[in-house]
Amino acid sequence: MSIVVVGSIGIDFVAVAPRLPKVGETVLATQPLYIGPGGKGFNQAVGVARLGGDVRFATKTGKGNLGSQARSFLEGEGLLGPLTRQSETDNQVALIFVDDSGHNMISVTPGASADVLPSDVADLGLAEGDILLAQLEIPVATVTAAARHAKAAGATVVLNPAPATPLPDELLSLVDIATPNETELSILTGMPTDTTNQVVAAGERLIAMGVGEVVATVGSKGAVHIEGSGSTKYESLLVDAIDTTGAGDAFNAGLVVGMSRGLSLAAAIELGGQSGAYCVTRLGVLDGLATAEELAAFAASQ
Repeated sequence: MSIVVVGSIGIDFVAVAPRLPKVGETVLATQPLYIGPGGKGFNQAVGVARLGGDVRFATKTGKGNLGSQARSFLEGEGLLGPLTRQSETDNQVALIFVDDSGHNMISVTPGASADVLPSDVADLGLAEGDILLAQLEIPVATVTAAARHAKAAGATVVLNPAPATPLPDELLSLVDIATPNETELSILTGMPTDTTNQVVAAGERLIAMGVGEVVATVGSKGAVHIEGSGSTKYESLLVDAIDTTGAGDAFNAGLVVGMSRGLSLAAAIELGGQSGAYCVTRLGVLDGLATAEELAAFAASQ
């Protein structure tokens, strides 16, 4: 069972400071500037690959030095393939600030990621039983086209709706499993998500809007699976968080790898939770994406 990730690849610039700056304030960083690959699509594709998933990545890199770096990063992770295309615009860039508690704030300039077109996802090579994993750092029309092709092929569509934006009815109806965090779930439904009961209610609303099931991540509180017959809460592993950037990407990677192995959805959610917990114990997303061996050792130590 193969996994196709459709999404973005960016270059991340990460500054770590004692606290996040307020509006108009300058806060000096306490660590050297980190520059490395990112983008939700790339992070999730790397996470899948490192966990041993059979993955292909559909994306677009930009022009110039940053685009060349992006292609080098893809090649280094074994993800540079026929689904990787070249744009004439600049590569996606993310500016990330992280505080001493691991909280972050992020601004992204989409660049080439906004140039991933529906025609670029017309032939993803998906077959019955495969999984499509997509996010929203590329145009919604492209995600919708990819989901449409996936469903026609008999594949399962998993959408991580981040960054959250209102979604068309067609895309919602094509999604088998949506994986928002609580903030994204609130934006998608217009409902509060401060408590577990509110998360469940908002998840039920998202299902009423057209998606099949919802697996909502709620940070250190774990995850909540909402389906037509009810809901299930999954507790998070208790770890000392260093950097929460990419935790959701790690979760999604673990989730779809578990699904591709034929695990129950409950077991796949638990694998996703372990992957997310591992990620927050490392600085930088790339170092936080575990191999299968690293994750097994980490889970055994908890």
